[in-house]
Amino acid sequence: MEFEIQAHRGSRAYFPENSIEAFCKAADSGVRVIELDLVVSGDHQLVVSHDPWISGPLCTAPGGTPLSPEDRDRYRIYTMDYAEIAAFGCGLPDPGFPDQQRTTACKPLLTDVFREVDAYMRRKNLPGAMIFNIELKSWPERDRILHPEPELYAFLVVGQLRLCGMLPRVRVQSFDFRLAEEIRRLCPEIAIGILADDLARIHDFMERRPFLPAYVNPYFLLMSDELVARLHGKGIRVIPWTVNLPEEMFAMKRMGADGIITDYPELALRLDGLFA
Repeated sequence: MEFEIQAHRGSRAYFPENSIEAFCKAADSGVRVIELDLVVSGDHQLVVSHDPWISGPLCTAPGGTPLSPEDRDRYRIYTMDYAEIAAFGCGLPDPGFPDQQRTTACKPLLTDVFREVDAYMRRKNLPGAMIFNIELKSWPERDRILHPEPELYAFLVVGQLRLCGMLPRVRVQSFDFRLAEEIRRLCPEIAIGILADDLARIHDFMERRPFLPAYVNPYFLLMSDELVARLHGKGIRVIPWTVNLPEEMFAMKRMGADGIITDYPELALRLDGLFA
């Protein structure tokens, strides 16, 4: 199977993260898997956002007033209806990506992302279909504060994916293993990924093994030949994050990774030998 390049939050080098513009730019580049983040609003809408709040320096209040990082406590997405969320601008360039273009983007609904990316690809006659790797943002200690409890969260996600007919084109991943297990219970056919920034959590999950995930997606510095061999031996694919330098990309390939999640998918796609 071909080494897979996933666009982390879209093409972040060019457009603000998790925006429709960033996802469409990734489609233009030739990427056919985009990684995106999901939170839940107060009226139980599925909102594409890395953070469960709205704050500076990437977002502005309605009317364009700059926000500060401290506004995260004031504008928690789980306490806001989506109509209120959509009035905030979140298209400011990230200082960490100097070539990003400012846009008028707001935090989109998941259904809007599906619709707009597919429509863009049809208009541009781009081949293939986009796969969406969705990270569900969830923290066990933040149930009913920043998101619903796992049972309701999973019910909302699975219900929306079924309603949209997107189950064959979606993967779901999370650091919160409770949520991953609940998604699995409700929808055994969905491809589930386990995210990890600690080797002990991977080992604990595999020993407990409530189910075999389709993917284990570790922080790239956790990667080793031994880890990949162990997971491949169980039929699990391995796609590390966030792999941004050419030498890191080649190192992941040498270890046997099945792909990478990267902020620079355009760079990865240009590297001779990465797909050999």
